[in-house]
Amino acid sequence: MLTNLDFLKPGSAWPPPTEFKRLELYSTNKRLFEGDHASVFSDWLKLISEGQREPYLIVLNWPKRQTLLFADLLLGEAPRITAGPVGSDEQKTLERILVNNRLLNTAYEVAIDVDRYGTGLFKVRFDNGRAVIEGQQPAVWFPVVAPNNVKDIQAHVLAWTYEENTMESTGLVETKTYLQVEVHFKGRIESRKYLIVNGSLSEPIEQNEISTGVNEFLIVPVNNVVTTDRVTGLDGYSDIKGILRELENRIAQIGRILNKHADPNLYGPDTILEEDPATGQLTYQGGGKYFPVAADQHPPGYVTWDGQLEAAYKQLDWLMSQLYALSETSAAAFGQLQAGLAESGTALRRLLMAPLARVNRMRLNFDPALKQALRLASLLERAQGVPGVVELTDIHIDWQDGLPDDDVELTQNEAQRYAAGLTSLESALRRLYNLEGEALQEEINRIRQEQVHSAAELPSIQLPPFEEESQGEI
Repeated sequence: MLTNLDFLKPGSAWPPPTEFKRLELYSTNKRLFEGDHASVFSDWLKLISEGQREPYLIVLNWPKRQTLLFADLLLGEAPRITAGPVGSDEQKTLERILVNNRLLNTAYEVAIDVDRYGTGLFKVRFDNGRAVIEGQQPAVWFPVVAPNNVKDIQAHVLAWTYEENTMESTGLVETKTYLQVEVHFKGRIESRKYLIVNGSLSEPIEQNEISTGVNEFLIVPVNNVVTTDRVTGLDGYSDIKGILRELENRIAQIGRILNKHADPNLYGPDTILEEDPATGQLTYQGGGKYFPVAADQHPPGYVTWDGQLEAAYKQLDWLMSQLYALSETSAAAFGQLQAGLAESGTALRRLLMAPLARVNRMRLNFDPALKQALRLASLLERAQGVPGVVELTDIHIDWQDGLPDDDVELTQNEAQRYAAGLTSLESALRRLYNLEGEALQEEINRIRQEQVHSAAELPSIQLPPFEEESQGEI
């Protein structure tokens, strides 16, 4: 945890020693997400490769599958974002910022970081006459917090290294490593450039400061699960890493056993052996190994052994149940549904209670962060004098659940609410078809006109006049 900017003083080690553990976690989780499990589970790879000519490696990229599942549930079905009535200055400003930045795509990238790293970042800057909202990898983020309160961020430091080749006076090309730093304060940003020599920072070789015109940080972090004693969120891989390692180990061992049974070893008389012309030794030319025995002792046969596959598959089932529990997913979330388990949208949601609850936690942090990024973009454009821009103060995000809609079930529910007088036609149409403004009003008018027209075309029933029966004389 960093409580001041001393880690940027000349002579300080880079990266800061207090951040080693966090940066190593990010590096490990990135490799897991990208499928480079051999570099993460190097001891496991050595175990399953022992005595083998080539390593038998099966990668189950559950981390990537899990992360994309939660990002899809959060943003796969685009939320509806509004800042005012249709046609208002606020809504026009919002829509322009959304389109210019492809903000939902950026938010999807940040959602991936939130699950695999525990923290994602939005950065707002001004470039080419407009506000830019972009994602930043948390590996370049170093928050500086108050010593007595980890939630009170004093500055956001973005720092990344890069290399340049320079021609020396001796005529040799030397590769130098530089550190580019942005120190974000409220209302201003300091830019610094250092040369890294033997892992330590030099005196700043470049330094300047700009005013943003916005008295707020232009960095907006989004955390996963976070506690009172943490400034960064908890990642989604640490809890399942051990189970994933054992799953891949067990499946690799099962594969080796099945390969052995597919190409078994044999025993029998040595008459089947052939002489190798190169070495003069007697060798077996078929697959597997051959063990010569005396012909009068045993007839030829296969060398068999019990691979305990039934026990191995039972362990796989147990490991999968633990994987689903700790990752807060389910087989239904990945399309593995048994017949009759989810015959309606409501039934599917019951099966997905755990992943939907986890996405709801992400949404609790994403909602204010996305609103803050949009508000900062409008403030930054106003500060830079962009015409027609108003501050976005009342942003509403209508989040979706990311699940496929059951149109029949939704229509029946809205029809029952409308018939019972629990909703209006306008609200029902808005929920069913996502209509707003003039389009919604036009649809309401068409429905009412058709209802009137249908009522007018109903045939009228003419009843015969009522006549009293004449009573006879008594």
